[in-house]
Amino acid sequence: MNSEKTKNKLIYFLALGSMCLALVLIMYNFFYKTVEVDVMKNIELVYTGENGSASVTVENNTEDLNQRIQEFMETVEYEVSPNSNLSNGDTIHIIATYDDELSMTYHYQPINTEKEFIVQGLNNRFESKDDIPENYLNEILTESENYITEHADEIFHLDPETASQEDVSLNNISQLYCAFLKSTQTSDRIISVYQLDYASKEQAVTIYYLVCVPNINDGNRVIRQDIYGETAYLSSEELQNLNIESYIHRVFGTQYSIEKIETSTNQDQNTEKQ
Repeated sequence: MNSEKTKNKLIYFLALGSMCLALVLIMYNFFYKTVEVDVMKNIELVYTGENGSASVTVENNTEDLNQRIQEFMETVEYEVSPNSNLSNGDTIHIIATYDDELSMTYHYQPINTEKEFIVQGLNNRFESKDDIPENYLNEILTESENYITEHADEIFHLDPETASQEDVSLNNISQLYCAFLKSTQTSDRIISVYQLDYASKEQAVTIYYLVCVPNINDGNRVIRQDIYGETAYLSSEELQNLNIESYIHRVFGTQYSIEKIETSTNQDQNTEKQ
């Protein structure tokens, strides 16, 4: 009988001891143990610009179920050097800084706080319009016209003289001119000038409008949200002769080298004028 009681007590104290040990280990792991945190583990390099003129930002995509690690990682900031005029093959040095007090509070030991990367994957500019693939050019022109279609009403009402007119319809879109603008300062772009023929209750209205597609490079990608447009304010002489080329050189000639692009649309219209 006594041996049975002794056995039960032994089991009880062993279980109690195991529970206490487990609690101690848990407390140690959560509150006292130093944990290594790799601050470079989930970073993503996001490049802006093209080969020879790019910069980079560092994004950390850590999503840790441990809220403390997540909180700590949100304090990490990255400094990149060099970070301008980057080209493929360049070496960049990244230094991570973080909240020291939070690191000490949570017993975190950040590792890999400095690291070097090789720049790669940057797009290249085209040397001339002749290097632009035909399917890429066609997509650019399609998106340029789509921009006008989507903003047709807004374009019409930009002019104070027509802003109050109602029941407006865009009856015709004619491309008059297209060119590749190359620059050493900003991204290369393709611009198109259109003649927009509107009809409203009051009158027929013709508007000349320029659409610009920037960031033209061998990534062969049209970024729709970067497309923009503006009214083409031709001089009286340019308007009289419908000399769009003169207007383009007057507005853009000091900033860009300009290469006219012959498209099927403006080729047909040039033929009709002759």
